[in-house]
Amino acid sequence: MFSKTERAGNGPSGLPSIVSKDTTITGNVASPGTIQVEGTVIGDIECHELTLGEAGEVRGQIKCEVADIHGTVNGELQVTNVSIAASATINGDIVHENISIEAHARVEGQLVRRDTQETNLNLVSDETDQPASASSTI
Repeated sequence: MFSKTERAGNGPSGLPSIVSKDTTITGNVASPGTIQVEGTVIGDIECHELTLGEAGEVRGQIKCEVADIHGTVNGELQVTNVSIAASATINGDIVHENISIEAHARVEGQLVRRDTQETNLNLVSDETDQPASASSTI
């Protein structure tokens, strides 16, 4: 019934952090897991995954890997994967790798595609530091 293991993408309890409807948080919010906003956040949000409900509002910058936006954002989004629902209103730039926008969503700002090569990746190769060469046989 109860598990001591942590679910991927959520905090130590395995549950998302929730800002409920009729709740306003003034200040920055950070979590290594999932945040669900049904109320209002006046400040920046940084997390792994964000779900913004239809009545939810964020006035600040959002940085996360995955965002599912149904409410209102007044500020910049820096996300890897973002889904913007028809009920969403975004006033600000969106820096993304993958984006999905439903018909009737309102977006005022620039959409800036961030290539996956621009992210900080440490690639490991089995080859030593030898110059690359190309050859072909016919």
